[in-house]
Amino acid sequence: MTSTTAPERSGTALAWTLYALQFLVSAALAMLAITSVFMTDSCGSVDDEPAVCNTSYFGAVLVGYWIALAVLLMAVPIAIVRASRRGRSAGLRALGGIVLAGALTVAFVLLMTR
Repeated sequence: MTSTTAPERSGTALAWTLYALQFLVSAALAMLAITSVFMTDSCGSVDDEPAVCNTSYFGAVLVGYWIALAVLLMAVPIAIVRASRRGRSAGLRALGGIVLAGALTVAFVLLMTR
């Protein structure tokens, strides 16, 4: 058995703290994404309708965003455990999860505003 040193434990604790933050922020973003339905308010009132007026497009982007957040929430803990067992920085994996959640949100907004 190998012993875990204090810096490794603190790095893993930081990783799990960052993951908890990602989990809470992702849950809030998923709930706030429901308000994107208000982007369809102008549908039918303008000649050049945005892509969100197509209900299939709107639904696919919204559900796709939720699925992507859920997959990310499942992948990050696996990455944290694997990294900590291999002696690598687990905090980078957790930070990467937060960055990817932000990138997913930017992509979601860009797709909804086309």
